[in-house]
Amino acid sequence: MPGLLDYLPNADALLTLTAEDLGLVLLELVQAVRGPRFTPSDFEMPLWNANIPEYPHQKRQPVGRAFGEAWQWLENEGLVMTDPDQPNGYFCLTRKGAGLKSPANLDAYQHGKLLPEGLLNEKLAAKVRPMFLRGDYDVAVVQAFKQVEVAVRDLAGLPEDMVGQKLMREAFHPDKGPLRDKLAPYGERQALMELFSGAFGLARNPPSHRDVAISRVEAAQLIGLASYLLTMASWLGVLR
Repeated sequence: MPGLLDYLPNADALLTLTAEDLGLVLLELVQAVRGPRFTPSDFEMPLWNANIPEYPHQKRQPVGRAFGEAWQWLENEGLVMTDPDQPNGYFCLTRKGAGLKSPANLDAYQHGKLLPEGLLNEKLAAKVRPMFLRGDYDVAVVQAFKQVEVAVRDLAGLPEDMVGQKLMREAFHPDKGPLRDKLAPYGERQALMELFSGAFGLARNPPSHRDVAISRVEAAQLIGLASYLLTMASWLGVLR
């Protein structure tokens, strides 16, 4: 059965990991145990029982604290829990933790943490988040802003051939835009139009018209922006 030594052959390698990264290593080991219950010491004590110079006694406290942080992360994420049938220091996998059996599932889980479903407009959560989880970052960004574009056009009652920045400037024009906030000061109405128009010019247009390398973090941030715009447009449509 694999152990932490197979993943982290020395204390310094372990101490360089964040609580999340070490926690995911521990989750892989928990999955390999295949038993109904386990304790944290099942995974930590073999490091010291091996009695090897790579894990010297003077590193025991910092290693123990790093291990504890990682285990706490597993609990906080709802991946392991106290075993209700054997609560005296024993843990078991949660249903969520048990579902993360393959490297692909673990990778999708890590991706999903960057773009929590609960923070997204429901349309983007349903249509765009699956693309993001598959790693199709440029496609996900374009689709997110397409949803904004379609919603703005429908809410403003503007023609189908009006798109992109032109659509945003018409819909949110501070003097005549159907989606302008009539109760807001002029400067804020102007800023709202520039926000929507600028977002499309900078975030939506480049990946729509040419190959643009978008990182996972950038994609999550841009989709979050699209979600904010979509929610704001929907709210202004109600006020119309």
